[in-house]
Order: sequence, then structure tokens, then C-alpha cells
Amino acid sequence: MHPETTRITLPPPQMIRPRRPRVPRWAWIVLILLSLLLGAGGGWYLGWKQGGSTPDGGAVVAHAPAGADGAAAKKVAEARIAVASGDWLAARRLFEEARDLDPDNPDALASLPLINRRLAEARGVITVSTVPEGALVKVGSLKARTSPATFTGVPLGEHEVVVTLDGFDPVTRQVLIDSEEPQTLADIALTRSSGQIEVVSEPQGADFKLIRTRERKAAELVQVGTTPARIECLDPGEYQVLMAVEGWPEQSQFVRVENNRNTSVSAVFAKGGLKITSDPSGAEVWIQAGESAIRKVGTTPLSLADLPAGKHRLELRYADWAPISRSVEVSGGSTQDLEFSWERALVSFTSDPPGAEVYLGDKPLGRGGQKTPFRLELPEGDYRFSARHSQLDPVSEAAYIDADTGSNTVHFPFAYGSVTLASEPSGAAVVSGGMPMGRTPLTLPVVPPGNYTFELSKEQHRGTSVSGSLEAGGSLDFTATLTYDSTPVVSRDFKNGLGQQLVWIDALGGWAGAYEVTQAEYERLAGINPSYFKSPRHPVETVTWYDAVKFCEALTVQERSLGTLPAGYRYRLPTDAEWSQLVGGQKLDGAISSLFERQKSTAPVGSLAPNEFGLYDIRGNVWEWVSDWYSQTILNRVRQEGSTATDEWVGTDRKVLRGGAWNRSSEFDLAVANRMAARPSAEDRYDVGFRVVLMRE
Repeated sequence: MHPETTRITLPPPQMIRPRRPRVPRWAWIVLILLSLLLGAGGGWYLGWKQGGSTPDGGAVVAHAPAGADGAAAKKVAEARIAVASGDWLAARRLFEEARDLDPDNPDALASLPLINRRLAEARGVITVSTVPEGALVKVGSLKARTSPATFTGVPLGEHEVVVTLDGFDPVTRQVLIDSEEPQTLADIALTRSSGQIEVVSEPQGADFKLIRTRERKAAELVQVGTTPARIECLDPGEYQVLMAVEGWPEQSQFVRVENNRNTSVSAVFAKGGLKITSDPSGAEVWIQAGESAIRKVGTTPLSLADLPAGKHRLELRYADWAPISRSVEVSGGSTQDLEFSWERALVSFTSDPPGAEVYLGDKPLGRGGQKTPFRLELPEGDYRFSARHSQLDPVSEAAYIDADTGSNTVHFPFAYGSVTLASEPSGAAVVSGGMPMGRTPLTLPVVPPGNYTFELSKEQHRGTSVSGSLEAGGSLDFTATLTYDSTPVVSRDFKNGLGQQLVWIDALGGWAGAYEVTQAEYERLAGINPSYFKSPRHPVETVTWYDAVKFCEALTVQERSLGTLPAGYRYRLPTDAEWSQLVGGQKLDGAISSLFERQKSTAPVGSLAPNEFGLYDIRGNVWEWVSDWYSQTILNRVRQEGSTATDEWVGTDRKVLRGGAWNRSSEFDLAVANRMAARPSAEDRYDVGFRVVLMRE
């Protein structure tokens, strides 16, 4: 490929030469014999042509040459026999010898090129078998095969046969391939190669395992026993010897076994002791012998006896202090005295703001998760501490604890500021980033630096937000004024400007008065009180349907002017269908009536428990005007609901009354399905009042 382009230059096409067809063996014999015949005949013809006849007319008689020529002729004769029998190697050797004797010998010169061509083409076959089978056999440069192996296409001539097998001595043989007839090299016996390992220990009787390994990984368990031991007839290769005595760490050695070589492995198991003290005392002592796992053996002061001789790693640990490590050589038959000491100092940990946890690495300092400020004794040395505060980013401090100094102080200055929020009126809920923070007035003394937005909200007030950027060490002070919003919130109960409690009714999508309209409420808006049983908290009665409608209209106008009327809503009387919804599951035992005990007058509103919607006196106390005329529709509803209808009221100018009254003692009159009717102008009914609803226009 050219470096400056992506073009690939292909080599020029080459002619593929057809493979020369293999000449049969018999054809080669005929060809060579013919060349011999022509060589001899040509000599006779040449002699005749040159000699002609003798002067006396006799013919020229050819005589066998003497000396070297005679020896060459003998070799040619033997070569002819070898050619006839197909022994090409012998034929070539004889013709070459004839040529050496007679360089101009026509038979040798004519036959040798043909024989060489035949030998270049000829291939033999050899089969090699071994005991045991499975050995790798290689014949000359041919591809190696596993015995028993048959090699075809073997050039004629002498070849080296090499046989190898793991665990056996290699075998080399010379083989002569002198014809195309298959040959067999049978049952080459392989002799197993081996070495030996001698395993000894001091004292004797150690348990050992001999494992065959490959690249230092266990492959096969060879033998288990006790020392001393000699393991013979081992295949050459890598082995691991493990030796152990109870109470000592296991010893391991890797050795290589070679053919006809003796390898020895030894281990010494001796005992010694250590006496360990520390300042302060009570430090944990951990010990590791050889490759075994480190283990706790007690606390200082501590005496250890019967330790295996050899190198051990000791580690003393105390509280949160950095451990002290030391390597110790344990000598058999002796006990060493070891003393460990921490140079220590008292350290005071403080932070701004306080209340931080201090860590050394991943381990908290102090007792039971102490928080700054606190004091702790630590050994002398270099440390890097970190402090974590629940509301702030972690802080790291490097310190050198100096034992010669009376006290050391590590202080963690966190980056933070403060935020103060106030509102008019107070009590506003504060939210930042979706998380509630509290209510105003509110001070947040520890706040990470950054940009903040605080949302303030209060019921019946328009919400607002304040924002600012807080720097480390700085403060933000916010004061917000919340505008009163008298508009009721859909789905929430509220009190209107007249002081009436309005209850949200999901099924109707509006509000209903929790109580029947009281005499005090009616008089405040209408200026008069038409009631017979006068009392401010009693329901207004002796009121016409027209008066009730006018009251609703006046209430709508007043509330709109006060800004307490939701947009698109107005006060009115409930419809008959709405009243059927409002009554809910109210029972008669929760109604002011004369069913169980004769009443003398109305009762204060809310004297008994409300129904499930929070509506009081929905049954009893006073009949309640609804907006429907007593029509055929009402008649049908009464019958469908299982009550007795009054047919003659249909088509008359009568409005529907619902719920029964204080003076009713009949269950029929007090039934939920029963409808009473009265002319809208009726003004002498001291048992008739009304309830308002606030619904969409």
C-alpha cells in the first residue's frame, strides 16, 4: 500500500505450472534399461562406422576393456541388476562408482540423471509404534505425530526418528527408506525416567504432603506421610512440599525433580518465647508467623511460650492509635523481652460551627460518636484528620501531634453562612429546594455557601419567594410581606365574611353551609328577624322562600365586595337533588325532632353531631327550603325513593321543603324521601328555615 494513498499495488500475475504427472515405477525401469541398451548399441555402431573392415576384409571384433574400464563395466552390470529389482539407491551408488572409475562411461552418464529424477519423485511409507503408546514421534523434518504413527510421503534416504514422552527417556533411531514399499519400526520400548526427593525435618515426625505442580499451582497430590521419607520414581518436573507440626505454621517449599537426580527438602520446627510489655498497658497483641493469617493472642503485659522458631510479625493495637509493627526473630530454646511504647499527647478537636464528627481514615475518633469540641489522647506522629458536619462539605486538616507539647489543637473551619427569614404576618411556611425549613420568624444558623431561593406561603395569603447568594462567613436577611387573599381555596373549608362555616362537598363541586342560617346571621344581613322563637344561635324560621332567595343574593353581593367570593361562584338555595346528596347517612337519632321526645321549640344549631360531611341539623330542627317547585319530577322521585307522594300538589305554586322539623313526631314526616311543600310566600311557618350553598353560576 502506498503511504500517500489507499491504493493497493498487487504483484504481477504469475503462470501456474501444471504439476508433472507421476511416472509409474515400471515405466522408470523400462526407460533406464532402454537408455542402457541404446548406450551399448551406440558404442557398437560407432566402432563399425570407424573401423569398417580389416585390410584383409575381416570384421572388427570388440574386446572388453582391461583395467579401470573393466571395473566400470562390472559396476554397470551390477547397477543394471539393481535397476531391474527397483533398488534405486543401490543403482545410483553403483553408477556413480562406475562414473568415478570411467568418467566417460556412457551407461553411467545416460542413467544417472534418470535415476536422480526417479529418486526425487519417489516416496516411502513408515509406521512407528511404541511401548507405551502416545509418544510423540518425529521423522526427519516431517510433522510430528503421536504413536502409533504412520508417515507417508517420506523421501528415500536415511532419516532420524526421535521418540519422546513425558516421564520417559527419549529414543533416537536411524532408518533407511530405500524403496516405496511400506516399512515398520515396531514396538520401540521407552524407558521411564525418574528422580527422587528426600524429605527430612527437625524434629522428626512432621506431617508432609508432596504435590505435583505446574507454574506453582497444585495439579496432583503425589504422597502424604511423615518425616523422614524418601519418595522415588518421580517424574521430572516441579513439586511442592508442605510440612507441618501442630502448634507451628505450615512450611512450604518448591523443588524441581530432574532425571536420575536426588533432591532433598528440610524444615526445622523449634520453640522459643516472647515477653511483651507496652506503655500504656492493655494493648492488643497480634502475631503472624510465616504466611499464616495474623491472629490476636492477648493483651499486654503478655508472655508467649512455645512459639515456632523463625520470623514473626508483631502488631500492637491500642484504641484509635496507629498500630506499632515489628518483625521479631524467635530463637529456639530462648525467651526475648520486648517493650513497646507510644509517645503520646492530649489533642483538642474543635470546629466552626461545632458539632462535627472527626475521622482518622474511615474510623471515627472519640467515644460513642463524640462531636466537636472534645479532647483525646493520641500517639506522636503525622496525621490527616477529616471532619464531617451534617449540613456542610467535609473538611480535612493535616497535623503533627507533638508529645513534647503540653497540648495540641486541631481546628476545622467549615465554609458556611447564616440565613434569617421574617414575614408580615409571621407564621409563613418556608420551603427551599422542595424541602420544608420551618415557619417565620426563622433563623438558619448553618447554611453552606451557594445560591438559594426560599418560598414563603401562608393560608389565605398570596405566596412569595426571596433569593440570594450566600458567601462563606456571610449572612442573608430576608423580610417578606404577604398579601392577604380572602378568596376561598377550592376543596378547602372556610368561613365567609358573615362568619358562616362553609364545608366543601366533593360530589357537588361546591360548598354547603355547615349550619342552617341562624337568626343572628339573617338579621345582620337583612336587618330584621322574623323568627317566632327568637334566639341568635337558633335557626331563622317563619321566613318565606322569597326571603331566603333574597338573603342568598345579598350574601353573594356582600362577599364579592369583600373579595371572599371565588370567581364564578354564587350563594343560593340547594336543589332537591343536591339536598338528597347533602343529607348523606344522617340518622334520626341525630336530629332535633319530637319523634322520641316532644320538643317545645327549635334548638341552637349544631346541638347534635354532624353527618359524615360535617353538616349539622341536615335532618330536623327546621324544614329547609330548596329551589325546586313540587312538580311531576319531584313526585316521581318520591315514589322511586319509597315514600308517599301528594299528587294534588303537582302543578300548584308550591316549593319543596326537606328534612323534617322540631315539631314532627311521625317517622313518615321525618323520612329522608318525604317532601313537604309550601307556597313560597308562606310567612307563618315557625318550623321552616333554610341552608345556603355556594355553587358555580
